[in-house]
Amino acid sequence: MRCKCKNGLMERSVKPEHVEDLGGLVVKVLNAVVVQRCSACGDEMIGIPDVQGLTRAAAMARAQIPERLTGKEVRFIRRALDMKQTDFAAAMDLSAEHVSRWENDHNGVGGASEKLVRHNVCALLSDGACEYDPKAIASMVFVPFPEGGIAPIEMVRVRTTHRTNEEDDTMWSEAA
Repeated sequence: MRCKCKNGLMERSVKPEHVEDLGGLVVKVLNAVVVQRCSACGDEMIGIPDVQGLTRAAAMARAQIPERLTGKEVRFIRRALDMKQTDFAAAMDLSAEHVSRWENDHNGVGGASEKLVRHNVCALLSDGACEYDPKAIASMVFVPFPEGGIAPIEMVRVRTTHRTNEEDDTMWSEAA
């Protein structure tokens, strides 16, 4: 494929690591991001495969990390569920005002409500291929969100036999 500069060809490679802010949660994608670079002008295009799947897997992974959720992360999780604020509030048995305050870092949710939200998020996002341990969330002891933020969640794309669609036999998983 030719570059828009019309002087070079786009060379394709896979980056071993790529850090991406998904809009409230930072992930480090391992061995999956495709880079196309022009041989003449050096212009680059980056492609992340299955961004929606990555977003959902990252939201589920974040729900299982014991640091308190920030407002940006709650908004990210809600968007990963593809829910409006009112729908998310109803599904989590919270008022829309409470969710709004939480997302804007005005008023956090208590421990019991945060555990319920984490359980619900994992249950709604779990597709049989990505598993979670409800007991781990039930016994989770929350720690304050660190001053510099949490480290990017490392994600890797893996082949799976759980999918029924033969065209898409991959999924995102937290790197071990």
